[in-house]
Amino acid sequence: MNKEQVFLNLKNEIFKLWNNNTVLSNFAKLPIDLKYNELEPNPISLIKQLENWQSNSIETKEIHENLKKLSSFIHWKQTYDEKDAGKDFLDKYGYFELFGPTGHFVTNKMALYVIFFDTENFYTWHNHEAEELYFVISGSAKFESKGDQSEILTPLKSRFHKSFQPHSLTTYNNKCLSLVVWRDNLECEIQVVKD
Repeated sequence: MNKEQVFLNLKNEIFKLWNNNTVLSNFAKLPIDLKYNELEPNPISLIKQLENWQSNSIETKEIHENLKKLSSFIHWKQTYDEKDAGKDFLDKYGYFELFGPTGHFVTNKMALYVIFFDTENFYTWHNHEAEELYFVISGSAKFESKGDQSEILTPLKSRFHKSFQPHSLTTYNNKCLSLVVWRDNLECEIQVVKD
C-alpha cells in the first residue's frame, strides 16, 4: 500500500468518525471536495514515540494505526520557539495540518490538525482568534481554559475553546493524540498568554 492510499484510508476513517459523532459534525462540516496534497515529509524525533504506542480505544483504533503508519511521511510542525515554550515541551510535542489551506488535503473551509503530546508535558497557556474543538483519539490529558472547569479528557471526549479564550493542556503518565478542529479564522496566529 502506498503513502497516498494510507492518507486516503485515514481521511475515510475520519469521515466515518465524523458522521457518527454529533459533537464533531455539529461543530464543523467536513468538506467533500478535499484534494490530496503531496507534502514533503518533515519528521521529528517524537514520531518514534507514536510509532511504538498501542491504541487504548477500540472506536478510534483505525485512525491511531493509520497515523502510526504515516508518521514518517507527515509534514510535522512545531509552532513555538524554545524561548516561548522550552526545549522539554518541544521534545514532547508535534502537530500537522491534515485538512486545511496548507494541509495534506487542501480546503479553505476549515482546518483539521492532529496534535501529539508525549507523557509529562505542559502545553502553555495560549489563545487564538479561531474557535477550536479538541477531540481525543488516544490517551488522555488535562484540559484547562479560563472560565471553565478543568477536566481530564479520554478517547471520544472533546473540549471547545471560544475565540481568544486562554487554554492549556497537561499530560501526566499518558500520551495524548487528538484532533484539533478550527472552523473559522484559519490564518490566525497562536499567542502565548502570560499571567
